[in-house]
Amino acid sequence: MLIIVALTFCIFAIDLNTPLGVAAAVPYVLVILASLWVSGIRFTYFIAVLSFVLTITGFSLSPGIVMPMNIVLFNRALTLLLIICTALMVIKIKKTNIDMSALMTQMLIDPVTGYKNRQAFETELDTEILRSRRYHRSFSIAIIDIDLLKLFSDDYDYKNNNDSIKQISQEIKTNIRITDLFYRIDINVFAILFPETDLCEAKKVCESVRKKVSAKMDKNTENKIMVSIGIAMLDETDNKLKLCKRAEDALFTAKRNGGNQVSTLPQIINKEKPPVAAILSRSRSADNV
Repeated sequence: MLIIVALTFCIFAIDLNTPLGVAAAVPYVLVILASLWVSGIRFTYFIAVLSFVLTITGFSLSPGIVMPMNIVLFNRALTLLLIICTALMVIKIKKTNIDMSALMTQMLIDPVTGYKNRQAFETELDTEILRSRRYHRSFSIAIIDIDLLKLFSDDYDYKNNNDSIKQISQEIKTNIRITDLFYRIDINVFAILFPETDLCEAKKVCESVRKKVSAKMDKNTENKIMVSIGIAMLDETDNKLKLCKRAEDALFTAKRNGGNQVSTLPQIINKEKPPVAAILSRSRSADNV
């Protein structure tokens, strides 16, 4: 910002020492274009107004004239028009960038809960795996399944379902750590990424989440719900799919043992395709198509 402002006044100084008739004020357009490198629309407005004022001031204070006055006036008017058009163009570009950034953010947010969705989960899971390997830090993942059959009966409408999902997700988010990353990846399935966290520590957090969420929701609903959680920690041979599958195998173990528990068993318990692995596979297939 300071560099652009300094350049603006440098152009003004050159204009003051240039006889009228020489289009010394035209470089103001380049300064306004340079404001693209500064975030925020207000700074572009400021530079445009400053350039406009300095162009008029330069006309008033210029030491001499080398062209007929009608040509001088035409040059100055053309410069002012260029300043206005360039400023409008830069402001339009900045507004478009803001809208695109907001749209990209919305694409990564689940509309019901307001938390990150499956697409964000896949992207950030790759990032955290790479970071864990680079710095040789522990990394764990938890898959959480909410047994909605315990919570909803057939006469519940869609809005009530979404309201309860939102309440459950808020309760989970409240009871995890600031450094943990939380996502809704399916209708009643959530995920937590635990950067720099081993299996034991992740299990402590998940046990706390399970107890507090179940206790809170039991008070607010007529039926009890069951929170089942499967956890896995990244090892040297894991990729994204293997890590998710181990966490889901642990989740299926927790559900088949009666639910409402946290499991860290790494063995594959059943042959059916787990939900998150299926989601990731579908996503890959769609990308290939």
